[in-house]
Amino acid sequence: MAELASRSGLSQPFLSQLERGLTTPSLASIYKIADALALPPGIFLRPASTSETVAHEADPQVIRVTEGTGQFAHVLIPGGQSDVMEAYEQHFTPGQGERGWFEHTGEDFIHVLEGEVALELRGEETIRLRAGQSAHHRGDVPHRCRLVGATAARTLLVVALGRSGG
Repeated sequence: MAELASRSGLSQPFLSQLERGLTTPSLASIYKIADALALPPGIFLRPASTSETVAHEADPQVIRVTEGTGQFAHVLIPGGQSDVMEAYEQHFTPGQGERGWFEHTGEDFIHVLEGEVALELRGEETIRLRAGQSAHHRGDVPHRCRLVGATAARTLLVVALGRSGG
């Protein structure tokens, strides 16, 4: 557990609580643990279907985006159901805190369904996106989205999973 804590950047007490089922990880923590274990993050979400074609649930799993915020996402395609992509409907609610920085293998595509968000890529100029606008970027560049203004926003995030070795 100490090695996983060191490799993931998460505390050993937090990992112990996860192991004992006393807390639920955020999407950010799932990505850190998966990266530390060299596993796809989606395996920590609902189990994969054995069918080639997957009918996605009308009531998708809901997960926090980062610890310490009330921001959440609906899991539309868990990585365990596809070895090429994950998809999330992210909800940005005013007054629920800032999202943390993410970085991961692969690429991200974000499409704003309603409202306005700012896409921040560390070291680059912030991109403001309104309903109907989209952006695409590499996942290994630290990034995050934040709400612009006092009106809620929703985005569709599709993550193209990167595979090591090729």
